[in-house]
Amino acid sequence: MPQLLLKLLFKLLLKGLARSAWLGIFSALLVWEHRPAVAEVLVLKQGEVRTLPLLQTRARLPLQPLEMLYLGMVEERFLSYARANNWETLSSNREDPRWTRWQLRPGGEALYLSDASLLRDPSQPPIYARGFDVQAYFSGGRLVGMHLIHNPEEPGFRLKELQNLVRAWFPDNRLMLYYQVLPEDPEQHVLGAYLGNIPPAFIADIQRNPVPFCQTFLTPSSPQPITPPLIDLPPHCLAMSDSAQVQGAAALGKGSLLVRQDSP
Repeated sequence: MPQLLLKLLFKLLLKGLARSAWLGIFSALLVWEHRPAVAEVLVLKQGEVRTLPLLQTRARLPLQPLEMLYLGMVEERFLSYARANNWETLSSNREDPRWTRWQLRPGGEALYLSDASLLRDPSQPPIYARGFDVQAYFSGGRLVGMHLIHNPEEPGFRLKELQNLVRAWFPDNRLMLYYQVLPEDPEQHVLGAYLGNIPPAFIADIQRNPVPFCQTFLTPSSPQPITPPLIDLPPHCLAMSDSAQVQGAAALGKGSLLVRQDSP
């Protein structure tokens, strides 16, 4: 009787061991079948090495810096802008402690008009800052004016291109832009231009070319440049200008200081 009981217990133990072994083998097979899928999911979560990001989601460097130019800009910030955009320093003048002049050559940075409503064509190409040298004037360490001089080593720029460039450079400023074009030139190639104020120590910079200056007023609130109502404006400025003519000082605001009467 005891031997029969031991045999029965031995058989039950063998059956239990066999069942456990089969369950272990079956479980191992299930895990092995799903292991590649789990590994692939882990790889994808760690950096998606098996797929490339879509082209429209790839980050692109901005075509222009976040901070643009403005009158009153601190000198060091202006020079930081120039360095960031590969402007070449040609000379500097600090003979008079009250004023400073930097002469630089822009590096050709691409600029866009900040207000989309000013663009007639959404596919319009960027504006490139090149084709001229810049004389930047500072008083008390702040930008007060700029003089643009055509660089004969590069293709020139036309009046419309100049207006768009100044708008893109100074998107928040209301500016009176002074420019020189030959009366007989239908293409309106700009010989020189300036904006803001020229310090007395450097006024000779804008008097070297005898061609008279035309004037146009640029403001963020108007998509079109405005020709100020000056009596002594050279005739070819009105005849050749692409600006919208304004009759009366009220168009710029009665008593506006932006309508200057002391044009060179």
